[in-house]
Amino acid sequence: MAEEVVENWTHILINGKSKKLEVKVKPSDFNKGRLENLSEIRPFNNKDSEGNEIKPTAEIANFEKRKFYKAFFQKPFKNLVLLSGAGSSMDVGGKSMYQLWIIAERKFHFEEKESKIENSDFKDLCSTINFDYESKNLEALLSHIEGVIKFSGDTEIELKESKKNLSEIKKIIFETIKEECTIDTPPKEAFPHKVLLEKILQRKQTSPRVKVFTLNYDLLFEDAATEANAIVIDGFSYTFPRTFSGRYFDYDIVQREGSKLKEEDNFIQRVFHLHKLHGSINWERNKEKGSVEIKEFPKEPLMVYPREAKYEDSYEQPFFEMMARFQRNLRLNDDTLLVCLGYSFNDKHINAAIEEAFNQNPSFRMAVIDPFFDNPNGSKLLIELKKTALESERILMVSETFTDFASHFPEIQTYDDIKQVTINSKND
Repeated sequence: MAEEVVENWTHILINGKSKKLEVKVKPSDFNKGRLENLSEIRPFNNKDSEGNEIKPTAEIANFEKRKFYKAFFQKPFKNLVLLSGAGSSMDVGGKSMYQLWIIAERKFHFEEKESKIENSDFKDLCSTINFDYESKNLEALLSHIEGVIKFSGDTEIELKESKKNLSEIKKIIFETIKEECTIDTPPKEAFPHKVLLEKILQRKQTSPRVKVFTLNYDLLFEDAATEANAIVIDGFSYTFPRTFSGRYFDYDIVQREGSKLKEEDNFIQRVFHLHKLHGSINWERNKEKGSVEIKEFPKEPLMVYPREAKYEDSYEQPFFEMMARFQRNLRLNDDTLLVCLGYSFNDKHINAAIEEAFNQNPSFRMAVIDPFFDNPNGSKLLIELKKTALESERILMVSETFTDFASHFPEIQTYDDIKQVTINSKND
């Protein structure tokens, strides 16, 4: 007898007590984060203007959801800040942490049966260093390897076909991450980063520049800027080699006309700031000079790899400068909106900055764009944000893929002030 598939109610939009939208669905009703089927919607008016009964559909739910968030973003926010996580890259070929585990495991000896790994060096490695193989958590594995090296030395591990030191194994995993984060530029018609940039960069020149903060190593925002004919202020010099200094974020680009009667700065359009909080596949540290430079083919890309020590790395330059800019922009007490795109809320230092902004900055608002935001197994802060969103209009949460959000993002205008609320979540 076939097992019955249970339906559950899940939110696809939340924005305070008065606005929330839920659908009754089975897990199979979502396809890669997109709602494609449902049995019920609430709230839902099942009668049309003539009294005829209307059947609830995924099309209706998606339409109502998008109608609301289009209105939310319709007005211009003075300070617009975007935080881009892994979810925004996964739409165009990026990999999740679980997928990176599978790819890294295949770099070592393994046996596969019916597309399932039966036997591998990863299992032996995990057993030897007392790590839970079944967790499939690559970040935790890297942290564990570094811990073993630190306290027990660079142990040699006996693998099925060779012997490797833990430092060699770590290097292979790092190289795998670097390779998988090198993503080809998508075609123009399927490039959500470009689609979104073209819309948000239509702001008035007199408005503060849009600030994009990304946790991804790839070059998708740089490629999108090229495709959209936009200019990126990224903290690097305009001389070659392009060298990092935080002061370049304080520069801007203006057009000067000799015939002007007044000496005024005429800020040009389509300029935004890009901060790569965890580094980039095209950054490299010049060991002789100590500087950080952009290189087309760096031998050792400067990246904060996923492991517990990444929080220590964030206190080194240029990461410290990027993080300081992130905190500063969230503290701006003058109509600030943070839009989180595909961010899982699992980075302690990022979460701390967001919580501080929420609790200390009364004009701070945020929007969370994530098709799985209503997952009961999400991070502690994401669950806390959902509770707050159910009470306060300061948080908008939308179940939407990055691609669909970019497609439906509207023109921007202003919004009214709203009351202060606080959140409190302890990060592990």
